[in-house]
Amino acid sequence: MVKTYALFDFDGTLIRGDSIVWLCRYAFVRGEIGLGELFAILWASVRYGLRLLPAERAKERALRFLAGKSRAELDRFVADFYAAELAPRLRPEGVAAIDRHLAAGHEVLLVSASSAFYLEPLKARLRLTDIIATRLDTDANGALTGRVCGDNCRGLQKPLRLAEYLAAKGDRLDFETSTAYGDSAGDLAMLRLCAHPVGVNPKRKLRRALRGLAGATCVTWREP
Repeated sequence: MVKTYALFDFDGTLIRGDSIVWLCRYAFVRGEIGLGELFAILWASVRYGLRLLPAERAKERALRFLAGKSRAELDRFVADFYAAELAPRLRPEGVAAIDRHLAAGHEVLLVSASSAFYLEPLKARLRLTDIIATRLDTDANGALTGRVCGDNCRGLQKPLRLAEYLAAKGDRLDFETSTAYGDSAGDLAMLRLCAHPVGVNPKRKLRRALRGLAGATCVTWREP
């Protein structure tokens, strides 16, 4: 079935900055990780920024402290993190845009490079149709192993993962009526899937790319 979709990036679009940074900071404040572990995470982040470490390995280093937690422990941690860090950072215009698409009967997807496990509370809070994000491996009991499952959901992985999702549902995205929102060049492949690409507080590289993309607009969303 052909459907109208609204595709939303998360980091830099619905919130400012990178949510994994807020996650690690929150874990440090809660005593989940120590100072030495925090410095190791920062060093992995620097190496990733210098393209010396793949995104998947950098994320595994950052999320290593979660390995072995039971499903119940992980659920409590995620619920607390969402309430303390993510919910207060949601940009009001972003939430309003989601509400408008829902009111119009559109399917609304969060398509993010962030880890799926800590984005899950957003599905109920924002009434999202679904979440497509970087997947983490779990053991037979549902506990995280600390390893990334597959590729980082960024760049070309976004349309690939979306195609996988749509094929599983038996749906097709209606290009002419669908909209995509992103803030960086890593979202460009996703934005090109829709006739209405929207740059949200776009970084310079994305802003330049959108100038040559038919139907593209740029918006500024305020911080909460």
